[in-house]
Amino acid sequence: MASSMKQIVEGLRAIAAARKRSDAGYTQWLECDDALQWLAATARGLVPIAVWMGGIYIYSVLVPAVAMARAPVQNAGGWSLSAPSGWGYAVSANATSPEDARIVPPLHGTGSEALDQGEPIMFLRYFNGRSGKKGYPELNQHIAHVLDVHWMQERSSHSRLDERGDFDDIVPIKNDDEGTIVAVSLDALEPYMLLTDSVLVRLFEVARAERWGDILHKRHSERAISNQGTGIDARLVTVEDADGPVAAKLRGLQPIKRRQPDQTLLAVLRGDCPQPPQYESFVAWDFKNQRIHACPCDPACLGNYFVQSELPYETSPAFFRPEVLAKYKQDPDKYQIEERVINCRGGWYLQYDINDEGQVHAYLIDLSRLPHAEQLYWRAFNEPPRSGISQRAYTTDFLGEWSEEYDPLVALKERLAEFPTTGSGLVLWVPDGPTLSRLAHVVTESRKEWEDAILNLAKLVVDGFQSRTIGQIADRLGCRDKELGSIKQLASCLNAAGVCNSAVSTIMEPLDELWTIRSKGGIAHRGSTDIAQTKAHFRELLSRCDQAIAKLGSLIAAGSLDPKVSKGRAA
Repeated sequence: MASSMKQIVEGLRAIAAARKRSDAGYTQWLECDDALQWLAATARGLVPIAVWMGGIYIYSVLVPAVAMARAPVQNAGGWSLSAPSGWGYAVSANATSPEDARIVPPLHGTGSEALDQGEPIMFLRYFNGRSGKKGYPELNQHIAHVLDVHWMQERSSHSRLDERGDFDDIVPIKNDDEGTIVAVSLDALEPYMLLTDSVLVRLFEVARAERWGDILHKRHSERAISNQGTGIDARLVTVEDADGPVAAKLRGLQPIKRRQPDQTLLAVLRGDCPQPPQYESFVAWDFKNQRIHACPCDPACLGNYFVQSELPYETSPAFFRPEVLAKYKQDPDKYQIEERVINCRGGWYLQYDINDEGQVHAYLIDLSRLPHAEQLYWRAFNEPPRSGISQRAYTTDFLGEWSEEYDPLVALKERLAEFPTTGSGLVLWVPDGPTLSRLAHVVTESRKEWEDAILNLAKLVVDGFQSRTIGQIADRLGCRDKELGSIKQLASCLNAAGVCNSAVSTIMEPLDELWTIRSKGGIAHRGSTDIAQTKAHFRELLSRCDQAIAKLGSLIAAGSLDPKVSKGRAA
């Protein structure tokens, strides 16, 4: 069973490797036993459904099971089917009415009544506008939509997301000078086979010779090859001369039926979990029973406020070392960390918060909704509580009230999202969506976490300023200096606009500090040359950046950077 495209390619390379007649084992090579073994071994798992490589041709069709039963392909080597390029049309040369034109399905004239009723899994398309004559595989859209797969150029595959947010390559494709190979995950295709009550029929041809030349007039012999265990039905034609076999062609088909039970596939289509869910236990604060102990997060083992029981409440919090968040911060393409929620790309989400002791906490019922592997990850960081849940969590989750607790991260993101333009419509700052979503609190004393957070903050706040716009404002205020960078030029604009020194300092000091740390790799924290508490430093810098953006936004909204409006010294 092939489990990866790499294994499929390696197997095909071995089969396609050329031999010379003088080589030992040449006659045995013409028997094509290795090709038959490879076909048998690749009929499950990741199944090659289309191959053009060397002397190997494979093309696969989904055939209605009833058609296979009513009109089986009697002559395994008698089919005539090259990869279709898609749907077409036919119109007679002297057409005079609509009846003289018709749509032509992709499969027709295959030499088999059953195959004629089949459905291609993929087409081989050609675009005359492209250089070269090589075609490109295109997945049947019916199948792509039902399987919910999407083409990802960087993975060279039609892929989808699994429950953990990882990419699952359902239909990987290799299409280069070496050849074209298309494979499909049989497990993923079987629900479609159930919906269409079809059988996957793989047609194949393997041609072998040192050189073909003029062998048509040499002696031919043919023998049938049938194996009920593998489903292979083939014909092997051997060409001989006076010295023995010269060439051979193996040609046949291999029906591949669904392996998973119908009920299992129906469960997949319903969206049910294929396996019973697994739940871990976490040391949690069972405030219902006033105990700290290991509690399973299985919903069946948790109580609620409406049914009397001794079971811990669903909202019993479990506590974790802050390092638990590091994994998610290091992969921002897959995970998005918001103020109180971790979102996994297309997979799961978890509500959390951080208490006064820096512990991350989450409720048992929320932990139960994580994939089991993710539960195991969180359990590794589980520890007894050193404090209760955050005041914010208590206010919102238990009192049902809005929290008025100041969070500089939340405040800064809100201010940046609503950052104003100047009175004349100039855009001074432009948001960077990806960086905005990646910015999060520093929750440990890890130097690496702090550096990453500083870099994200600098990219978001400092890099968001538009140097061209600042230059236009400087021109209008008469303070343009082409030697200055955008931050220094902004400071000169504020001074030229009559903004008071304290307001300029409020705006510029955190921006200057961010720029210095980022550009020089040093620390410029009010003269300090070292930072012992990186978590506290980042929060304090975040707060000052929020104040800076708030002050700058209010000045812009008041027209202080619009020369037609600004007069005197702005506060």
